[in-house]
Amino acid sequence: MSQSPPNVPPPEPEPPRAPAEVTPPTPPPSQPPPQPPPSAPQIAVQAPLWPARTELWVFWLKLRLTIGVLVVLIAAGLMLWFQMEVLLLGFTGVLLAIFLFTVSDWVARWTHVWYWLALLVVCLVLLAATTGGVWLLADQIAPQIRTLRTQLPEAWQTVKSYMVQNPAGAWLLDQAGTGVETLQDGTVQQREVISKGLGYLSSFGLVLAHALVVLFVGLFGAITPSLYVRGMLRLVPMRRRQRAREVLQALRRLLWWWIVGQLIAMVFIGVATSVALWVMGIPLALALGVIAAVLNFIPNFGPILATIPAGLVALMQGPAALVWVIIIYIIIQAVQNHVVMPVTMQAAVELPASILMLAQVFMWYWAGLLGLALSPALAAVVIKLVQMLYLEDYLGDPMRRDWSFWPEGAEESPEKGAG
Repeated sequence: MSQSPPNVPPPEPEPPRAPAEVTPPTPPPSQPPPQPPPSAPQIAVQAPLWPARTELWVFWLKLRLTIGVLVVLIAAGLMLWFQMEVLLLGFTGVLLAIFLFTVSDWVARWTHVWYWLALLVVCLVLLAATTGGVWLLADQIAPQIRTLRTQLPEAWQTVKSYMVQNPAGAWLLDQAGTGVETLQDGTVQQREVISKGLGYLSSFGLVLAHALVVLFVGLFGAITPSLYVRGMLRLVPMRRRQRAREVLQALRRLLWWWIVGQLIAMVFIGVATSVALWVMGIPLALALGVIAAVLNFIPNFGPILATIPAGLVALMQGPAALVWVIIIYIIIQAVQNHVVMPVTMQAAVELPASILMLAQVFMWYWAGLLGLALSPALAAVVIKLVQMLYLEDYLGDPMRRDWSFWPEGAEESPEKGAG
């Protein structure tokens, strides 16, 4: 028989538990402020182990640079001294190239044709004009030149007879001695003196060679001018090439106006002299006018040299004719210097008379007749370079065309201030 389970008392209910104490969350520990990243370790610069050796090396580099510059300058000076004639021929070719390029460029723009075609037309016109002028005037000028050569000794005899009558003139003749007789007779010594003064003109072959050099330099320079301009600009740093281009353009404009002024002045002098002498009844007027036009290419000295043959020929007509010829030459030169040249050279640089005279004397002793003829253009180029490269670029002083000598601090003249 099964036994019943014992009576188990029911479990007593558990007493209610007290609520657990809620502890506030502990705040996280405070973070330290962010620190900047550690910088790169500083490396102490140590003094060179051999300071004397470093200074010696720097000194040696400077010495080598100085010696190199001196060698280049000496070589350039020797080249200028011994090859000055070649450089002057090259400069003459540059003048011809500037003339041909400017005229051809103007013709091309005006007629709307290619530049090379305009250059060809300009060269043909110049060749035809030169050939035609020589052909038309040769029959008249050549006999007058031969007559002038035969009449100059007679004119000198007339001058000598007038000088003997005056005590001062007789004293000058005595002081001149054999030199006067040499000039009078036109002997070999005279030709030697003239050949020394003319230099390279003593040989026809040399003159022809020089003319060919100038012609080829001028033609090739006018055919491809951009090639030579780019070549010169490549010698300049990139940051200065624009300024170098401006300088080259200014020099081209300057030399162009110098060429135009010289051509206009030569034509004016030749025509005015020939007409004036023809009106006065002086013989050989055309030959004397051509001589005056050619010699006018040499400033200051050319007009004086042109007056000598005209005065000798006029003296054969009498002292009054000589006086009138001198007056006519002075008037023509005054009109040229104060009217013709200022108008034609208004865009070019002004040449102070003293600087021009010194440049002419220097170039005469250095390079002979060719240097004397080109001295105004060379002096103008040097002055323009000094203005643009030294005064404007280096010193920062903008040049003005009105050269005044007002004291420092005077901004304007009294006439402007009064107004």
